[in-house]
Amino acid sequence: MKVSFLSERTSCVALLSLLALGAYTEAQACPCGCVKICVDSLADRPAVSPASPFVLDVRFDAIDQNERNDAAHAHWYGSHFLTTATVETQLDGQTWTLSIPRVERHLHTDKTAVGATNYAQNVIGLGDITIGTRFAWNGFTVNAGVKLPTGNDDIVFADPDGGLSRRYLQPGTGSTDVLAGIRKDFGASDSAWSEFVQLQAQGSVVSDVNFRPGTTISLGFGVRYKLTTKLAASLQGSLLRQFRDKNTMRLDPTTQRQVAAPSKSVYDEDLESGGLTTSVAAGLSYKFGASTSAYLFYSQPIDTRSYVEKSSTSLVNPVHATAIWSLGLTHSF
Repeated sequence: MKVSFLSERTSCVALLSLLALGAYTEAQACPCGCVKICVDSLADRPAVSPASPFVLDVRFDAIDQNERNDAAHAHWYGSHFLTTATVETQLDGQTWTLSIPRVERHLHTDKTAVGATNYAQNVIGLGDITIGTRFAWNGFTVNAGVKLPTGNDDIVFADPDGGLSRRYLQPGTGSTDVLAGIRKDFGASDSAWSEFVQLQAQGSVVSDVNFRPGTTISLGFGVRYKLTTKLAASLQGSLLRQFRDKNTMRLDPTTQRQVAAPSKSVYDEDLESGGLTTSVAAGLSYKFGASTSAYLFYSQPIDTRSYVEKSSTSLVNPVHATAIWSLGLTHSF
């Protein structure tokens, strides 16, 4: 992708500004409910062209949390389904993207063993919209963006003991985040093999006084092989560092409303948000034609480590400690 010197310089200044804001952000954490799914499908997207100025990518991610952490927390269950529509186009030679997610969670408990009341609730709504851009720079692809607080973040959970009144289960975080990253692709266009490595970061710059999703940093790498002219196989790995979130909210049992907790009081469950997750993903992609392709990935956590002091009953990253299926369809028009 060719860009003018002035455009490239302006883009670099904008990126450095975003990186500075992200570095200034105190490293707290992205809660596990954000579901940072470490699967990259950029290689399967057709390039934007004058004949096809728009690219639409629709992706469905399914997270089955009904046997969390190998049944280590068997009384709490959940299924999470994310549908994300991303539209790409170019302005003055630079690619811009708009991503709109839909969040659907099915939550329930089985507390009959301890004599408590069972709980079931569905959480469905629009998530947080992201506006981003990417451009070529010295052989690298640089990307930056802003996540806006468009998703609902004040749903009252009906769990009788308040155990599911966690902010990270809301469709939105209520915060404005900046995103920045850099990527390097290897392999000639006519080669059957291609590889990539990329570094991404996301941090909150504007948030609620009682809740602040923290910074995440991820390192991803992958290899792709064209089995035929239409079918390709991919293998990817990732390291995702989640810093602990800041949450001084609690559930008032008399009103079932979220209120500010006393000073130095946080949810025990927020201890789950600080950790390092190592994942691997395998996928297939198929080109139906010059403008349409589909992909399917299966990702599995290999190792999850907690870096936050916690009680013996607390677990780390319940959503990430499970397998994730990702299905997508890409079309240019």
